[in-house]
Amino acid sequence: MTRPLTVATLAAAIGGRLVADGAASAAFVEHVRIATDAASVEDAAAGELVVAEQGQLPADPAARDALVARWRDAGVAGVVVSAAEDRLAGELGASAAHLGLPVVVTGRRLVEVASDVTRLVLDAQHDRLQRALHIHDRFARVAAGGGGSGEIADVLHDLLGVPVAVLGSHGDAIAVAPPDAVVPADGAATARYPIVAGDESYGHVVAMTDEAALDEDGRLAMEQAAVAVAVRLAQAAAVAEAQERFAAISLEQLVAGDVVDAAEIAERARSFGWDLDRPRAVLLASIDPPVGAERAGVLATIAAAARATLGRDAIVWVRGTSVAALLAPVTPDPDERRRVAERLREELDVRLRQATVSIGVGRRVDTPAQLARSFDEANRAVEVGRWAKGRHVTEVYDLLGLERLLARASSDDLSEFVEHAIGPLLAYDRVNRTELVETFGAWLETRNMAAAARRMHVHYNTFKNRLERIEEVLGWTVDDAERLLECEIALYITRHYDGPWR
Repeated sequence: MTRPLTVATLAAAIGGRLVADGAASAAFVEHVRIATDAASVEDAAAGELVVAEQGQLPADPAARDALVARWRDAGVAGVVVSAAEDRLAGELGASAAHLGLPVVVTGRRLVEVASDVTRLVLDAQHDRLQRALHIHDRFARVAAGGGGSGEIADVLHDLLGVPVAVLGSHGDAIAVAPPDAVVPADGAATARYPIVAGDESYGHVVAMTDEAALDEDGRLAMEQAAVAVAVRLAQAAAVAEAQERFAAISLEQLVAGDVVDAAEIAERARSFGWDLDRPRAVLLASIDPPVGAERAGVLATIAAAARATLGRDAIVWVRGTSVAALLAPVTPDPDERRRVAERLREELDVRLRQATVSIGVGRRVDTPAQLARSFDEANRAVEVGRWAKGRHVTEVYDLLGLERLLARASSDDLSEFVEHAIGPLLAYDRVNRTELVETFGAWLETRNMAAAARRMHVHYNTFKNRLERIEEVLGWTVDDAERLLECEIALYITRHYDGPWR
């Protein structure tokens, strides 16, 4: 790669004499400022080369020194002076040398000098543009051809002539060129450029050379390489996100029972790499209400925990306020599914602090067409768990027992059922501050007055009298098996669920 135009190169090209040399003469010339009068040179900007006649510069040494200091502070590249007097050139050169500003003196007329300098700067700008276009074109061809990080690294290595690497956000090597190059450890002398797309950081492009060794073209090549990698990674992320959305939609249709064509199910399963030929069960991990503004972050955490704990055969996707998974249980045993759900629960308790999650698991089914049933059961398990126990529950549908039936009833239906079965007994206890409901429950659990009396810590006769009072309040005898069953269920409801009986 060629370097941009420097003050020293320009001085040689126009036949001028550097009266203030040194490292400053290597400054790059980006623009030209041709002096038209004394005032036009005072506000020169960074990277500019000032071209002036000696008469346009202050004659007073102090004023001249102040002007040179302003140029130095502004980052002016240098000064070309058309001067016939060596004395002025010497004085100006001494002042500029002290401040580190290169000065070129020539005896040629200003119009000739200005023409040559302008041509040289324009030629340099043209070359710089051509080099930039060449660098851009090299990376654009890779992108247009569908090349990845490896091809981009190859182009960058060819342009810089030093080993390069593309590192991921965790410092892992995505691509290295040449292939046998060793990625230096952290802290080694390297030139780095961040790979960024929007607010997303994907890592760094690294050139295995000192940062100061890169010229302008090298820095541009690093930047273009980073942009090309960022575009490729952003495209890949967008494709993956689109595929994930389509996969989630397909799974939602599957568990909703909308996909009934076996051939269509098989085709989608193949496209996503799903094994739906084995028995599956649906698991739902649902954020407990109220759902906060951080829902997206919570769902991402739940999904990550599910993928880490449910096994590599599990199919996980994100829903509105929950994460769903198709488990692959080995047996129909509900305890196996409970153990899987508990592993997820333990992981969520470690990872998740800003929300609680309830987990429900449906029964194992043998075909994809039956997944809708397992999904409904997983939903029911979450609802029943919350209804019976509150938040942060883990329930397996076929281990729910009586709640599977009770949860399908509305609160009004349950209240009416309790009122019909034991309502008079509840009212009697409230008014008289007695313990007939507790007494009745102890007897129903034992069906033995002596054992129930011991449990209640009362005398046998006392318990017998209470049981007779219960019969009077309810208006029927305890020999009625059907009514006893109703009372047992009603008592179960009052003990486990909130309602007006509390």
